[in-house]
Amino acid sequence: MAFVVQTDISPDNGSFLPTTDNRLIGSLRAETRRRLAMAATRIELNTGDVLTRAGEPIDRLVFPEGAPAMLSVSTGGSSQDVGLIGRDGVVGWSRLYSDQPTPFTARVHIQSGSAIEIPAAAVVNAADDDPELLKRILTFAQRFTMQMARTLASALRDVPERRIARLLLMIDDRIDGDTMSVTHASIAATLNLRRATVTDCLHILEGEHMVRCSRGRITMRDRAALQARAGLAYVAEDGLAPETPR
Repeated sequence: MAFVVQTDISPDNGSFLPTTDNRLIGSLRAETRRRLAMAATRIELNTGDVLTRAGEPIDRLVFPEGAPAMLSVSTGGSSQDVGLIGRDGVVGWSRLYSDQPTPFTARVHIQSGSAIEIPAAAVVNAADDDPELLKRILTFAQRFTMQMARTLASALRDVPERRIARLLLMIDDRIDGDTMSVTHASIAATLNLRRATVTDCLHILEGEHMVRCSRGRITMRDRAALQARAGLAYVAEDGLAPETPR
């Protein structure tokens, strides 16, 4: 379970404005950020923590800071990963235009880290008074929709090696540093591939000095080469704000 590491990030006075690594929150007007901070809590997340569960009401929105979240949908009794949300996004965005249960299960993926948790009602109320907040979240939702569409297209047309290269680049976009805590098994589950296929492809990428693989970790060595290998399967702003710095 997630646990609170800071119970109140609200301002002590009108001049103090809390900071966050979440770029969506950081892009908002100072007044709106202060308002959200009054209801917000910074939480610490561990790999595997569940942020939302499919079919359950959305009672909070979670803005990742350093712990990317993988969204999945249930299909015929099993689940399939469909998209990755990093620090420029938010989990639970659909609550702003519907009170329907979430269709996604969201779990912390790759590494532990912090996030900003805000009750859904507080975000909805703030969006009623600041249309720019709603616009920012819906813009993110559109980018995430495109990420899912490209994921589907890549699954239908691309060879496993290219799909793996795309996934590693997307993870690298959403974490600090060049080393990701990801296993062959987790890549296989995310991309619906055989583990042996993932291992063979990673051996090729490692042999060409694009990545370095160790137990439970993959380190990016030559991002440009990996991007060339991914080809059209990878779009730099896939689910990310185009202006996000690298």
